[in-house]
Amino acid sequence: MVRGISDKIDFKILAPFLCLIIISIISIYSATKLPGQTSIFIKHLLWIFSGLIIAVFFYFFPVQRLTDLTVWLYLISIVFLIVVLFVGKKISGSESWIQIGKFQFQPSELAKFTSILILAYFLSRRNVEPENPLTLFIAGILIAIPVFLTILQPDFGTAIVFGAIFIGIIFWAGVPVFWIMLLIAPIILIIASFLSIKIFILTSILVGLSFLLMRKPLILTIFIIALNLTIGLTSEHIYHKVLKPHQQKRISTFLNPSSDPLGAGYNVIQSKIAIGSGGLTGKGFMKGTQTQLRFVPAQWTDFIFCVPSEEFGFIGSVVILTLYLILLWRVINLASMLKQKFASLVAIGIFSMWIFHIAVNIGMTLGLSPVIGIWLPFLSYGGSAMWVNMAMIGLLLNFYANRRELN
Repeated sequence: MVRGISDKIDFKILAPFLCLIIISIISIYSATKLPGQTSIFIKHLLWIFSGLIIAVFFYFFPVQRLTDLTVWLYLISIVFLIVVLFVGKKISGSESWIQIGKFQFQPSELAKFTSILILAYFLSRRNVEPENPLTLFIAGILIAIPVFLTILQPDFGTAIVFGAIFIGIIFWAGVPVFWIMLLIAPIILIIASFLSIKIFILTSILVGLSFLLMRKPLILTIFIIALNLTIGLTSEHIYHKVLKPHQQKRISTFLNPSSDPLGAGYNVIQSKIAIGSGGLTGKGFMKGTQTQLRFVPAQWTDFIFCVPSEEFGFIGSVVILTLYLILLWRVINLASMLKQKFASLVAIGIFSMWIFHIAVNIGMTLGLSPVIGIWLPFLSYGGSAMWVNMAMIGLLLNFYANRRELN
């Protein structure tokens, strides 16, 4: 009987997922246990229970039917991204939400899911050759549309997530590493240019050697290296002339949080204090001073990791990270197991999105990455994100249950 259940349900995905949901419920309860904020916890429970229904729906939804609907789902999500530009509700500086009565919906979260589906659908077609530059161009257009519409909101944090999804899927689809390097090398050099001149020089040398080792025509290689160096060197001009003041603030705060301890750097400083004060075993449930006294802003959304870290200490943090590692390892293992290209690419797209969210969100709380306002999967409060993540869990379990048919 147990063997029959394990053949249809991947407990290596289900178990860490359920554990993270339980931790989320405990953490959100602790983070919102104040007069006037109990509604947040109740809403969180509603998001979880309704999300579980969505997960069950996608667990039983035929994969072939989902493939047939992919284009329509993608187009619907694009329409929502356009609509939000005109009727969107502004929260934290971005018009990213559609308000219907008391219900709020964030179209960009749906667009992440449909972008994974459309890229997997396109790159899994029989007549599509990953080595053909036209393939990369078309795939780039498919992801550029939601990226452009998301930037217009403006929501640069979410826009970057689309890029992580794109890189993960095209790599898994077999797009040559040379083309992928062309995409990520400028980003690497721009980041390095903001850190220090020494890091920029070292990174430039490594990028240049990487292109030389790919043994492309020398003239092409020199041109590409020169172009990347130019982009890196002009990043300071872009910083001052293109980015808005609050975006400049986020970058400068990331590089030096103490430069504005009561402004843009406040979140990061208080977050690091909360995590560090937890020690080895933590201060105990609902006994965290930084979180209970509300020194950490947005502690039930972007900075939720602070709550269990302060209350349950280093051990609690390690437990959470271990659950994420088990979940991510199993997803990439499932992607390798599936022979049907569409399902495999969808799985790797989900993996790419989750690992980026986890790394950047936890990096934010530790001061290791800029504060770009993205949630922590399954832990953060938020209905749109929870529903999309639940749909992804249901779909992954669906792939596992039907793995033989998908081979």
